[in-house]
Amino acid sequence: MNARRRHEIVWKILQFTLTPYIKWKFNYQFDKVKPLEYPTIILPNHLTNWDPLLVGTAFSKMMYYVASDHLFRLGWISKIIEYLVDPIPRMKSTRDRKTVVAMLRRLREGNNICIFPEGNMSFSGETGQLHETTAKLVKYTGAALITYRMEGGYLTQPRWSKYPRRGVMTGRVVNIYTPEEIKTLSEEELMKRIERDLYTNAYEEQERLKSPIAFHGKKLAESLETALYLCPSCNQIGTLVSKDNIFCCPCGLQLRFTPYGYFESLTRDKPPFTRILDWFRWQHKRTRELAEQYRNKKEDYPITSDENQTLWRIQKARNNSLLSKGTLKLFRNRLCFQGSNGFVFNFPLNQVSDLAIHGSRTIIFSTTDQEYYELKSKAPRSGLKYYELFKALTDKPSIYERKG
Repeated sequence: MNARRRHEIVWKILQFTLTPYIKWKFNYQFDKVKPLEYPTIILPNHLTNWDPLLVGTAFSKMMYYVASDHLFRLGWISKIIEYLVDPIPRMKSTRDRKTVVAMLRRLREGNNICIFPEGNMSFSGETGQLHETTAKLVKYTGAALITYRMEGGYLTQPRWSKYPRRGVMTGRVVNIYTPEEIKTLSEEELMKRIERDLYTNAYEEQERLKSPIAFHGKKLAESLETALYLCPSCNQIGTLVSKDNIFCCPCGLQLRFTPYGYFESLTRDKPPFTRILDWFRWQHKRTRELAEQYRNKKEDYPITSDENQTLWRIQKARNNSLLSKGTLKLFRNRLCFQGSNGFVFNFPLNQVSDLAIHGSRTIIFSTTDQEYYELKSKAPRSGLKYYELFKALTDKPSIYERKG
């Protein structure tokens, strides 16, 4: 049996066995999508860890997914995944030409490809910045395009939370673009259409309903400090903590996170923000202002730090090796890891080519000499604060700047 036939059989088996469970688990409502007569790129928005399965239930024809290279560093599990469905690896924090070559080969063989152009799930409930070369890639391949939008996913499984909630999720095709139609559009026009098709806002979804949907679950606020790291009451970084449904700061801020996705104050004062999205937008802007202040100071002290971290060197899409355990510190001009073994690793920010986040905590970064590293934390620690501060300190655009 050739590889493609094996992948098609696995696809059918997974659809038959998992679709009923997916529909039940997420209260997921969707329409079946008929295959087109030519190779197609499917572009969905990205809301949950389950998105590949959620999208897959709607498409009868097999597709190959472009997946984060983390999927390929799971030992024997990765080998099984590769054998069964053969995803295309993509490395975060770097541009990977091999990914594009692999995609083109699959399309030319008559296959469909699924890409999540955000590259990350949303921290805030709003669709993030799409990869800047998305439209260029679609036009270059000559394939057809289907844009697929899911709603309800952010409050079902927030990126920052370990615990899913049960509400309602929907998925539907927004637009189908034929190769002929795509040829008539400029890259800019096509990009605007893709952004429009995939844009979602969890709070707009709730507010346009006569009866907002409750997303019930346990420990609704737990690990929210991985997304909201800057306190609007005291302006301190990394002081916010969560437990069960409560989100608070030692300065006196005390909030409850409700099943509808809003904050309620536990004191007589009104909450500084009732929506995560508004807090997130303010946090992004304020972080830029704070970074500018830190950059102008002469004192050399850490802007933020976290203990009980691990530093790993990674080899692209294959494996990783532990370098040290210790404390992570971000200064205005460098990222410093002080290992418990006595080793100190300094990474000047002007030699960090890019930095990204996997999940809610893992920090991935590459250096100008093409080395790749990961920083992990077992305890809730915001990778986002390091990302946002790095972007601000190096005058690089953040993927959270497009809206708001």
